[in-house]
Amino acid sequence: MAETQQHEGGASSPHHLHVVVFPWLAFGHMIPFLELSKRLARRGHAVTFMSTPRNAARVGVVPPELSACLRVVALGLPDGAESTAVPPEKIGLSKKAFDGLAAPFADLVGLSCADAAAGGGR
Repeated sequence: MAETQQHEGGASSPHHLHVVVFPWLAFGHMIPFLELSKRLARRGHAVTFMSTPRNAARVGVVPPELSACLRVVALGLPDGAESTAVPPEKIGLSKKAFDGLAAPFADLVGLSCADAAAGGGR
């Protein structure tokens, strides 16, 4: 029998999602997406919030009550390309470095899907 949980607003769901959040590397994007991630985790959904090591350290610690559902994963970029806090003439290099995260991102999603299919949880 599937477990049904009551969520905010009275909606119930027989299952939970695993959401991967990978916002653009600017704090104006990361902070709102982190808040969205926390709200999803509070509803029992597994959330993987992805960023670069420096930005992941800057977003702070996951609240203990959400640590079972929300994890922050850091994917590396070259020094100086970890955020959009660069001179305007170098933003193209940041975009190119960000595009370089496609393979590590795909690997992480693939591992998460394989783990879920094997019954390994979130």
